Amino acid sequence: MKVFMTNNNHQFKQWEIDLEDRSKAEMQVIKVYEDELRQKIVGFGGALTEASAYVWHQMSATNQKEIMRLYFGEGGNQYNFCRTHIQSCDFSLGNRAYVEENDDTCVTFSIEGDREYQVPFIKEALSWNPSIEFLASPWSPPAFMKSNKKMNQGGRLLEKYYDVWADIMTNYVLAYQMEGIKIGRLSVQNEPAAVQTWDSCVYTAKEEKEFACILRKKLDEAKLEDVKIYVWDHNKDLIVERTKGIFTDEQAKASIHGVAFHWYSGDHFEALECVHQAYPDKELIFTEGCVEYSRFSDTDQTQKAMMYAHDMIGNFKAGMNGFMDWNVILDETGGPNHVNNYCDAPIMCHTKDDVIDIHLSYYYIGHFSRFIQPQARRMLTSSYSSHLETVGFMNPNGEKVVIVLNTSDQTLPFEIVDQGKGNQLEIEPKSIMTLCW
Repeated sequence: MKVFMTNNNHQFKQWEIDLEDRSKAEMQVIKVYEDELRQKIVGFGGALTEASAYVWHQMSATNQKEIMRLYFGEGGNQYNFCRTHIQSCDFSLGNRAYVEENDDTCVTFSIEGDREYQVPFIKEALSWNPSIEFLASPWSPPAFMKSNKKMNQGGRLLEKYYDVWADIMTNYVLAYQMEGIKIGRLSVQNEPAAVQTWDSCVYTAKEEKEFACILRKKLDEAKLEDVKIYVWDHNKDLIVERTKGIFTDEQAKASIHGVAFHWYSGDHFEALECVHQAYPDKELIFTEGCVEYSRFSDTDQTQKAMMYAHDMIGNFKAGMNGFMDWNVILDETGGPNHVNNYCDAPIMCHTKDDVIDIHLSYYYIGHFSRFIQPQARRMLTSSYSSHLETVGFMNPNGEKVVIVLNTSDQTLPFEIVDQGKGNQLEIEPKSIMTLCW
């Protein structure tokens, strides 16, 4: 058995132990049930926003290569499942639409603005890992299509523009396809219940369902039948009510492949599990989470890293299929961001000094993404203590992976037991460990 541990002092340790007879172990046990397999795993990654792309372009060629290696290369976090945005988002350099004002025929459609930073950035990531799968989300339709006539500050998509907006989203997938970037998943709207100072648009459950069905029809007509549609793309506290309001008929269930969600309202693992149990054929994808400066400006790196690991473990145990962090990199300000909505990222770049700052959260995420392969199955585990949070996986090649997070301030002992075999281990305070055998 291989053991990998990262502690809260950024120290990484690696060693091997033998599997011995532990058939009589019953105290301080973490138990593995390899015959109790659950949901399939799609992958791990982060968001390739315009902000991240812009920051990457400000770095030297040497550090550009290093950033790519850290996320997509051998010895890095090996990301294979990434998000990007349709038109602009808060982490863009400004508001941007793909059609000119009042063009309801799409004759002026163009992704030219994406070609300056975003498209080259995504293509570079693909050169490191050609197997990356992408999910794209819109933050707002063009201003003229909305009730408030602005891309920012909420507003609703006017019903008369449902078809046109669906055409634009379909054209986006086709345009990126021409660039060699396959967008395999779309969400209807980022955070459809939030009126934000940045790019945003509000949908009711009924409106989101109706638009998703129109979008499905448009994609199918464009021979994009394999592009999957996701709803919600917002926090877990309302995920049960939202999905009940969307999956009300067979057309909606046939049109929508899954549910996307964020972490900003807290754990709510039970709500996520409820959705998984109610709609077991629908994928659950975590599409965004970050440490916001507006709420966690004084949070140290250990707490930030543990926020990620705790949420990932809880979400996977509730039925999550894939994980995508927010911006992969940001600059020293926590941006750029066109409405000053700054936040942290696992890798921060000091663009003036050309310095890469790798945060502890990067390594904690890596304890999952480096070891769990696409199409792995979650494997049941149980722990003797709430301070030792655990989740397990069975990779397609038969390798077993268990992640253990120690949330306490003390070194804790445990015995890992699988089919009567295992060994004794200790995990340091506020540390994360991955076991592979």
